[in-house]
Amino acid sequence: MSSANNLNVLVLGGSRHIGYHAALRLLGTGATVTFLLRNPSCFDSDTEIQKYVSSKNVNLVKGDATVRSDVQNVWDVATAGGESPVHVVLCTIGFSGSPSFNILKGVQISPPNLLTLSLLNLFSTMPPSTSSDTTSPKFVIISATGVNQKSRAAAPILLRPLYSYAIQGPLQDKHGAERVVSVLGGWNWDSDIPEPEDQILDRAGKWLETEGMPKAGTLKNVVVVRPALLDDGECRADKVTGKAPYRVGEGEVGGWSVSRKDVAHFVVEMVRSEAKWDAYKDRQISIAY
Repeated sequence: MSSANNLNVLVLGGSRHIGYHAALRLLGTGATVTFLLRNPSCFDSDTEIQKYVSSKNVNLVKGDATVRSDVQNVWDVATAGGESPVHVVLCTIGFSGSPSFNILKGVQISPPNLLTLSLLNLFSTMPPSTSSDTTSPKFVIISATGVNQKSRAAAPILLRPLYSYAIQGPLQDKHGAERVVSVLGGWNWDSDIPEPEDQILDRAGKWLETEGMPKAGTLKNVVVVRPALLDDGECRADKVTGKAPYRVGEGEVGGWSVSRKDVAHFVVEMVRSEAKWDAYKDRQISIAY
């Protein structure tokens, strides 16, 4: 693994929010970051990003994570055609475009399996050099609290209608993404938790037959992060010394909210510390105030 100060990072979903804030933090440590962006011009007036574009620490690649060939291309760019291994992959894809609202189903995204499909493309196009435990990147996948009924039950009671109704569409997508990780990583899947709907992930498992897809149980070095309800508040961790102001733990930690900037702080601290990574890897971790 490269030193923490010259990491090679690939970011999907980094045009804003957690992916963006995490990328800026990593760039500040000397990392090189490759972004896959539907619209690279989103950074044209961003002086912070442009500073790193000028110094050759940022690669802006036009593409759509739901398009397999675009994901293959961004792997090629990030690895310089296979010459430079990717050390960290951040997948922070959330809502894309303009979500719609259905009176019966709440917020709906298009496609309904945006994150799930992006992960299928990401994992099935990984370069051969990422196939072993020693050369695999550190994968961080952002999910959400409330992604299934047990997760919702651990949330504050007033937030449960939000998860079970208002944003159930995006959460079903994150549920599908977690199922992909659990199968490929060989993680235990609670039998009380239903399988994702077919519109999210084929329940017959035919997705495992996709060309290049890792075999079930072979994917390592993955952390799924479930933040509590996200807000655009400041990074509290930047204003304290010692113990971070947020709570993290395997499974559910409860809590009302957490800022996107504090989630980014946690992610960067985790991927830059081998001790912290070893404590969390191949687990689902929750974060909240």
